[in-house]
Amino acid sequence: MDKPLISIIIPVYNVEAYLERCLNSVVKQTYDTIEILAVNDGSTDRSLKILYEYQAQDTRIRILNKTNGGQASARNLGIREANGAYLMMLDSDDYLDVNAVQACVDAILQESCDLIVFDYYQLEGKGHKKWIHNGVALNDAGTVPWNKCYKKELWDRFRFPVGYWYEDLGIIPVIVAHAEKVRKIDKALYYYETTRSGSQTNSLNLSRLYDSITMTKQVYQKLKAEGMEVLHHKELENLFFKHLLYALLFRLPYINDADGRKNLIMNVKLVMDQYFPKWKYPRYIDGNYFTNKLVKLSIFCYLNQQFILGDLVWKYPKLMKNQLLGR
Repeated sequence: MDKPLISIIIPVYNVEAYLERCLNSVVKQTYDTIEILAVNDGSTDRSLKILYEYQAQDTRIRILNKTNGGQASARNLGIREANGAYLMMLDSDDYLDVNAVQACVDAILQESCDLIVFDYYQLEGKGHKKWIHNGVALNDAGTVPWNKCYKKELWDRFRFPVGYWYEDLGIIPVIVAHAEKVRKIDKALYYYETTRSGSQTNSLNLSRLYDSITMTKQVYQKLKAEGMEVLHHKELENLFFKHLLYALLFRLPYINDADGRKNLIMNVKLVMDQYFPKWKYPRYIDGNYFTNKLVKLSIFCYLNQQFILGDLVWKYPKLMKNQLLGR
């Protein structure tokens, strides 16, 4: 398998302003043995027209049309239709480094990996970008699907859960846990757009935040069904902490519904106590001592219903920092 076929799955829905940038990054890859599965999820803007224009110039592009069903269903269709021995995923408002696929293929040929994980840049607007580093465990490889290259067989028994807002969280850690040989590439090979107003990152809704609870529980239950939860106990605890406490911490201060905030954090505490009765704060969150202290204090405040103090500790210093950086 000197030149394995790599299938790149791109769900597309009303992203005409970003789609050409995305497609250009794929068709110009230095590794050319690829198939590009563009799954049009019922777009109503010019996205489908753009896809046909690119397909006319590059026969590696396959367009799969479907009625709108959400990103999870679009990715599932792409997985089902993929012919490649390996899969990569790309969101249509993001883009790849020109050498991304080649770097993954090099790792595959060197070590016959089941899974390759790489770093990415988070685009924050006004020219700012942040290098996000990942690990290889289920709690630190990232719950997004697009900073990875998968042996297709990893997906034989799994699909993205449909009908949830944070569907990635419910399946990607499970996939990582099932990979027997994982290789890490210490390069940022993906560019993640966070400034688009309609993106999932910028869409905040209280009911959607409950999906984080449902999805983390699903990961635990899937691994428990196969007797794998004991092996990954500490990783699962850190995953729950990161997504039910730390990630929600960034969102909770922006929820104006006081009762909603109270009920959400009560539910989070119940879940943490149920699944990990002896749970502890991780020693480090992001490697920054001062940030770790703020996180721990803020979580303590929120868990004890001291929302005003929690906001003062976390929300306002963060807003001031962003203002100083011009974000």
